[in-house]
Amino acid sequence: MTPQRYANIDGLRAIAALGVMVEHMFGDLLRQTPPAAGPMNAAGDLLVQNVSLGRFGVALFFLISGFVVPFSIGGERPLFQFAVSRAFRLYPALWLALAVLASMAWLAGEPPRAVTVLANMTMAPALFGQPWLSPIYWTLFVELAFYVLIALLFSVGTLRRVGVLSILSLALVIATALPVQLRIHGIANLPVQYLGMHLSFLFLGLLLRLWLVERVPGASVAALALVLAQIVAVPSVAPFSLARGDNFIMEGLTPVLAAYALALVVFLAAVRFDRPRSLLLSRIGLISYSMYLLHWPVNVTVYRFLPLTGQIGDSATMLVCADLTLLVSWLVYRLVERPMIMFGRAIVFRHGVASRP
Repeated sequence: MTPQRYANIDGLRAIAALGVMVEHMFGDLLRQTPPAAGPMNAAGDLLVQNVSLGRFGVALFFLISGFVVPFSIGGERPLFQFAVSRAFRLYPALWLALAVLASMAWLAGEPPRAVTVLANMTMAPALFGQPWLSPIYWTLFVELAFYVLIALLFSVGTLRRVGVLSILSLALVIATALPVQLRIHGIANLPVQYLGMHLSFLFLGLLLRLWLVERVPGASVAALALVLAQIVAVPSVAPFSLARGDNFIMEGLTPVLAAYALALVVFLAAVRFDRPRSLLLSRIGLISYSMYLLHWPVNVTVYRFLPLTGQIGDSATMLVCADLTLLVSWLVYRLVERPMIMFGRAIVFRHGVASRP
């Protein structure tokens, strides 16, 4: 990718991070104030009933990761270099965020169990039967699972095989939709998971890259087939999810479908027109991971001093939350993320030099 395209992708990351942040602030507002408390409360109701900005941001992040991350696998020892670069990119900032969350819980008189903290540090707490310290972090395990899958595909030489990717991505959608339908119709009581559906959006980003950038034959058909499968599958599981309250469909089907559609349209427009070309958005995109990790603890801290009321004054509170999140995220990026990324690159470089004949 050219530097200009990198800036374009960073701008998209900024849009995604801002979408998630705004969704959570309005969610906090609706949870902390009585119904119809004021104009901001009404604005929040209108927003969540029509489009889930949080799901929009997540879907956009997934499309971006699928579009970019698989094509970072390369070098003399590609899988080693990929694992090292991803680990130093993601884990140090996560561990800092977990330390912040654990400290806040401890100060509130509800310290988390050590086993819960340790499980969170793996980025896969569910595998150890432990909850996330923050439910917001659920997307990290989806990304981790995607990295494992693309590493396996690369190792067997099928990462660019459209047929294999199409079968796998459709199977992921079916793995979510089929158990739900079997339960609804009383045929079989299979376990239900939404990991497959979420992973399918990362694979959609990969297929779109093969279609729109790499020009691989058949990628367009595979991408369109996957989109159609998702369009059918999401509404098919919506009533079950809403009835069970499992948070895959939270506000309702309409805002979730609108979020997915908006994310796809924004992503395709960005790729087609090489937009946005905004230095501000690019800078925000660089710190988007820290924004994702730290906006909730920042918000909670601000609310202690500026409680939400539902009145128009809450817009100033939200602005303070956003500004502080940007400041904290920039500091974490400069002091933790960037040094760890560079350290990971140094390890890769030294290992590459040492492994040459």
